[in-house]
Amino acid sequence: MKSEKNKSGSRSVSVYLAAAAAFAAGAGLLAFPKVVSGAVKGAITDCLEVVIPSLFAFTALALWLQKSGVYRVALRFLTFPLSKLLRMDEELCAVFVLANIGGFPTGIKLLSELVESGRISRDDAGRMLCCCFGSGPSFIIGIVGVRVFNSAAAGGILFAACFVSSLLMAAIVRAKGEILLKSADSGGFNLGSECFISSVVGSARVMFTVCAMIVGFAAITAFFRSIGAIDLLARLFSDSDILEAALEITRIKEIAPSNAALPICAALLSFGGVCVHLQISALGKGIPLSGFLLSRVPAMGAAALFVLPFSRKFAAADIPVIAPQESAEAFTENGILSLCVLFMGIILLCSEAAARKKQ
Repeated sequence: MKSEKNKSGSRSVSVYLAAAAAFAAGAGLLAFPKVVSGAVKGAITDCLEVVIPSLFAFTALALWLQKSGVYRVALRFLTFPLSKLLRMDEELCAVFVLANIGGFPTGIKLLSELVESGRISRDDAGRMLCCCFGSGPSFIIGIVGVRVFNSAAAGGILFAACFVSSLLMAAIVRAKGEILLKSADSGGFNLGSECFISSVVGSARVMFTVCAMIVGFAAITAFFRSIGAIDLLARLFSDSDILEAALEITRIKEIAPSNAALPICAALLSFGGVCVHLQISALGKGIPLSGFLLSRVPAMGAAALFVLPFSRKFAAADIPVIAPQESAEAFTENGILSLCVLFMGIILLCSEAAARKKQ
């Protein structure tokens, strides 16, 4: 009886806390409408200019490679030596490669597909997530390297650091025990149009989940910034931009180059940011994340140590000053990107209608 009362009491406390949070959110929206709407607009612009262009196509390709089975052949020149090095199944090595070159959501989506097909357990998928997590070269080189350091070489070094860090995590994961992957029901390849369509639809779902989390997270942080909570936390950091990037990784492009900027960026990219972790949770479908979150600490350290010898080469004194450019309006100057979002929305609506007809 006491345990039931304790449970009901804890539930009532949770309900009251949730109600208080909802009330605070509503009050924040009423008190700071311009700030919140501006943050939402900026987040949508980031999604259109950075997230979707760098993730959508590759996520669709990665899903098609997995669903069709072609990745067993296309990536064998990489997966075969990796399987010997890590003592891991070649298909898992393929997921590892795709996750570390495709962007943060790619790994969790591929692992979720394996869980849904019954080929891997949720616990083993959670272990694999510790190493199947990384940003794509298009973001690291094109955004971080070029915008922060004005150097594609700096971006290449950062990408190598993140990849080596993931390799280290893979070795640690494998050292703790074998990861079981059941063989596919069919050893053949699925090259039909249905496989391609489902891959594109899956990528669209990922993009909408990711962008929705980014926009929602931007609104929340804008509220806390307005009441001074972000500034209070920023005092713990030497640079408030570091905190902003730790919360939302796309803000890493605003970090000023310095002697410590390269290791800081490497650590932040390996960490991924709080918003990315929420995206991973939304896409995980029950995959445990506790081990993944703990793995970010050694992964950050390994990535930062890797780039440490190069940090002085890309110090602020060696980087020419570039005049800041005004950000483009998302829905006026970026019409093509807006049409891409509309296209993804149409895909999702059509897929939902088709699913209902089958039911």
